Amino acid sequence: MIRRYPTGTLLLLIAGINLLRAGPACAALGGDAASVLADGVASKGAVNAVIRQQYDIEEFTADTGVQVREYLNRDGVVFAVSWTGPVLPDLKRLLGAHFAAYTEGLAALNHPGVQRSVRVASSALVVESGGHLRAYAGRAYVPALMPAGVSPAELR
Repeated sequence: MIRRYPTGTLLLLIAGINLLRAGPACAALGGDAASVLADGVASKGAVNAVIRQQYDIEEFTADTGVQVREYLNRDGVVFAVSWTGPVLPDLKRLLGAHFAAYTEGLAALNHPGVQRSVRVASSALVVESGGHLRAYAGRAYVPALMPAGVSPAELR
């Protein structure tokens, strides 16, 4: 017996199967635009888009109350993420493959546990995070992926 599904239903079915097979998607630094939507769905929030001249911003609020902004260059690659909220976000998820470089940078700091703000910077990755109970903010970016003419000050 052959069943016919409307095209939209078939596409949703295929997308659902692919999401289950691939595991949780994450629009971490260096990730692609398709994974940003999956992050919004995983956090039970809606993804809002802001289009700028040199890049796009996709933002959502996680169920923890953390607002996450993911910056995508014109190639659709996430070159930066920023966050604000009452708790720290899952940095391992946001930084993706760059998380190891971040933890190595933290280990090299003199007193990382004593400081309210942390800055880990190298030519490959910059992470700035700070705040206090119920008011955290930060950003992370890969300088090599940033569009020409974009300043880190724009990443809020």
